[in-house]
Amino acid sequence: MTSDMRAAIDLAAEFPIKEQYAFFNHAGVAPIPVSTQAAITEFARDAAEEGPTNYAAWLHGMAVTRQTAGELLNTDPDNICFVHNTTHGVLIVANSIRWQPGDNVVGLAHEFPANVLPWRNLAERGVEFRMVPEEPDFTYNIDKIAASMDARTRLLTVSWVEYATGVRNDLRSLSALCRERGVLFCVDAIQGLGLLPLDLAEVQVDFLMADGHKWLLAPEGCGILYVRPEVIPDLNSSMLGWCGLKNPQDYDNYDQPYKPNAKRFEEGSHNLMTIIALGASMRLMLDVGAAHIEGRVRTLTGQLIEGARRRGWDVVTPDDPQRRAGIVSLRRPGVDVRDLMTRLQQEHKIIVAARRGFLRVSPHFYNDEGEIARLLDALP
Repeated sequence: MTSDMRAAIDLAAEFPIKEQYAFFNHAGVAPIPVSTQAAITEFARDAAEEGPTNYAAWLHGMAVTRQTAGELLNTDPDNICFVHNTTHGVLIVANSIRWQPGDNVVGLAHEFPANVLPWRNLAERGVEFRMVPEEPDFTYNIDKIAASMDARTRLLTVSWVEYATGVRNDLRSLSALCRERGVLFCVDAIQGLGLLPLDLAEVQVDFLMADGHKWLLAPEGCGILYVRPEVIPDLNSSMLGWCGLKNPQDYDNYDQPYKPNAKRFEEGSHNLMTIIALGASMRLMLDVGAAHIEGRVRTLTGQLIEGARRRGWDVVTPDDPQRRAGIVSLRRPGVDVRDLMTRLQQEHKIIVAARRGFLRVSPHFYNDEGEIARLLDALP
């Protein structure tokens, strides 16, 4: 999208939350844009007035969303399936690999539970889950990740961006490590997708999942799972259902093959309204442009980091723009960040979060410098 086209988007009209709040919790549950609200409203009107008579149009809407997701990640849309949430995507992967007792998975300490529990639960199958500790600066050392791998390591799983510290992991380097070791690479992308560009034709990832309700600005309860097509033949059928069959409408044919791509993992009836809403939000992301979004958030987080330091706050998130994304986590001795979070909302109409003892601030592209200044003025 050109700068002129971006200027045509009325941010105040698209994001009416700006009328009431300075909203800085896109790493939590984000507000949806008005264009996405309109897609939901139209689907609900159609369902109320016409019932399922327009079901073919709904399925077309799902296909458009899949196409949009493929465009967002520069991959074939057939490599994308829809999941209920990030955890659902992780569970599909964790339960579809043909594990052998003695195998292990390597992950990172302090990850969000969605990227821990499904792997840790594999202990019942004799699979070990190893967690690489943080460095003192909250980053992770790739040499220590490599040292945690051995001949029985089957998969490395990381978050693209760490939910509490805002540390951005280097997917390109980790992908190269996995290819070198013959290890599968899984990415929880929920804190980066919609904010950071990612070209899956350039960075080899075997599995990637993200719910839409954070940086993609979509409703909760619907996300995407990417599965690299080359790994499909090695996966089992534990997570497959009737909608994953090659012809799901051939109801009596239980013995037909499953779809040969990621769509096989859409096990049952789809949440079509939310899938279409997700598509509307992703289309807005594409129209605004990944470079513009990343640039605006980089500017806002840079302003926040500099201003917070001037006010005596310690910045947990790395200074290097290549090591951070949209989350800036702050701390200050003697400040109860949960109490401060509540006061900021009640007294200043500023929405932030508290995680791991840090004040977590996560602005998006439609926020502005005045809102950042408003937050800085309100910090103790």
